[in-house]
Amino acid sequence: MKRVVACALALCLTVCLFAGTASAAAREPISKFTIPLADNVNLIEMTHAGGIFTDPKDVLQQHALTYQPGGDVQPMVIYGSTLYGRSTMSKIATYLDNQNLSLVAGVNGSFFDMSTGIPYGFLVTDGVLRTSGNVNSVGFFKNGSAIIASPDLHVLLTGGAFSDTEIFYNKVLTTTNGIGLYSRDYDTATKNTVSAYNLVLKPVSGSDSELTLSGEMTLEVTKITQSAASCAIPAGGFVLSIAEQTSYASVLANMKAFKVGDRVTVSVRCADEWEDVAYACGGGDLLVEDENALENFTLDTKNEQRARTAIGIKPDGTVVIYTADESANSAGMDLYDLADMMESLGCETALNLDGGQTAVMTFMGKQISRIGKYDGGKTSARATTEIIGVGQSDLIDPNAK
Repeated sequence: MKRVVACALALCLTVCLFAGTASAAAREPISKFTIPLADNVNLIEMTHAGGIFTDPKDVLQQHALTYQPGGDVQPMVIYGSTLYGRSTMSKIATYLDNQNLSLVAGVNGSFFDMSTGIPYGFLVTDGVLRTSGNVNSVGFFKNGSAIIASPDLHVLLTGGAFSDTEIFYNKVLTTTNGIGLYSRDYDTATKNTVSAYNLVLKPVSGSDSELTLSGEMTLEVTKITQSAASCAIPAGGFVLSIAEQTSYASVLANMKAFKVGDRVTVSVRCADEWEDVAYACGGGDLLVEDENALENFTLDTKNEQRARTAIGIKPDGTVVIYTADESANSAGMDLYDLADMMESLGCETALNLDGGQTAVMTFMGKQISRIGKYDGGKTSARATTEIIGVGQSDLIDPNAK
């Protein structure tokens, strides 16, 4: 029997808003339904009204789910077989299915590079760092509790002329971003679009072979290559790359001083409160802090009514996962109304996730969000980089953090 690992991330909190002076958060619903889905997991379905429903601008459909940590559910962050290239919800479901796991529901997560699918923030699954980044993020512990903050993440290289030199991990190499480390989580090759100098590495005997949020690996140089573009990443190994036309000539010279058989150490440092996170992904602007909606946003679409996705945490630890539709029957939200809504739902802190055509929620393999104003009225979601799910699992330790 398949073990269910992602259940009811969010379902149908339907809120209809009247366009006008009052914000979404200021309106009392004319109907509200709470549907229990599992232990400490509730679907809330609401309708707000304040005017003429026949005008699409007067209606906003929203979907949300709340769960309390320590029960029968486990939040997860899930991506496909590699970071490079985007995945649809169905492809991620198939990937899980091949591992004898079943995806029940999901919502989109990080902002990402449209051409490569690589998330801008960091990503952690199963306690392993998959890609680096320092943005406002959401993390989940083994007991289901969550944290929203910046992880203050640093990936550091030591060896040769390098001593705790900051590098990036599983991001696209350019001439301006220094040294990058690549694993098979990225893809089978580095897929560089610039000529690069590469050290092919393998973990030494007895060393960790994966990066955790407070761990380190010792790696040995097995091969040195110069490639016009992509360098193959060996199974179980790594590639350390720097652009041949890098802005950091001395760093390139130090890389070229390594010989086959030399060793380097790669370590990860982060804020103490993030060290035990099991799953995490990056986000965007903080929406709520200390139970107050914020207004100082940096997102370029902050004033536009768009489909939105957000996640928040209440003072008692309850997690709220939320989407708002933009379609022929739903007006979308600007970031200010989204912040007000997350505050009204009782969040102590809340984070904006990727929106627009990526802002989608699925349940039991069906897309329940509607984003039909995009791409000539299509309702299908744009492929994304990873999803956040909440699942039932017998592996949860309620006492673990």
